[in-house]
Amino acid sequence: MWTKERNPGPIRPMEPVLSQRVIEGTDRLYQVKWDGVRALAHVKKGSVRLWNRRQRERTETYPELVAALGETAASGALMDGEVIALDPGTGKPDFFRVLKRDLPRRIGPGLMERIPVYYVVFDLIYLDGKWLTDQPLEKRLERLARILPDSGRIHLCDSYDDGEALWKRTGEQGLEGIVIKERLGRYHIGKKHPTWLKVKHFRQLEAVVVGVTLRQGRVNSLLLAREEEGSFTYIGRASSGLDQERIEALTRVLPHIRREGPPLSLTRVPPAAKIWVEPLLRAQIRFLEWTPDGTLRSPSILSLEVKNPTPDTG
Repeated sequence: MWTKERNPGPIRPMEPVLSQRVIEGTDRLYQVKWDGVRALAHVKKGSVRLWNRRQRERTETYPELVAALGETAASGALMDGEVIALDPGTGKPDFFRVLKRDLPRRIGPGLMERIPVYYVVFDLIYLDGKWLTDQPLEKRLERLARILPDSGRIHLCDSYDDGEALWKRTGEQGLEGIVIKERLGRYHIGKKHPTWLKVKHFRQLEAVVVGVTLRQGRVNSLLLAREEEGSFTYIGRASSGLDQERIEALTRVLPHIRREGPPLSLTRVPPAAKIWVEPLLRAQIRFLEWTPDGTLRSPSILSLEVKNPTPDTG
């Protein structure tokens, strides 16, 4: 594996620290936090390789990005950014959608056309034989802007001076949040460092309850799935928001909605001990963000109601 002392390669990227509020200051700049898959791009003499935050190669996963990055105006560069896919209806980044490109080991027929992706680049770590990690962020961004290819697939992440205005605008547009960065900050490889701060809008979605877990014979948590095009994808389990009234009601109704196995269309069956139920219940869920494996981080149950399920022959 390449190391910082030799050549750029599959390093672990810098991570921001979570902040509960927007911090203003002329010594900081503000960027949209894009809801996608973190990716490092290494360009060297016309060849391009991509890695995710876990240092797993993604070069063959995004061939259209590799082709576009081949036009980078540098003999060698290591860039940091986010691969995003847009919801065709809203035009907003959709993490669940980009996962359909990132998780498969092979690109199936027509997948690139069905789910186009884009690379939003927000940092330059290495350029033409020199590491830039000790240079101020502003200088790195200036160099990055000069080398990025002129392509509809590759975009320089915009920076703003007014953090509160950007925070308000991202909330109105339903985006994930913002990142606050020190203008003179260095790039700390593999570290979570307060030079970068992230502030997130809580998000909501409607999930289908496909199972429950029990504690001492009572419902303890709900197994959640996202329904799309007639199939269910497991997105995690939630217990926060289950007050005593909901626990008692779910425990009473459990014998009437229990089933022997999961819906036939359920993908990524959860490993925890569980009891499967008919997909009759819909839960409104508040959560912080998507995890890299496509489950909900910090989910909380806001409401539960019964809706007509998608027919399942299982």
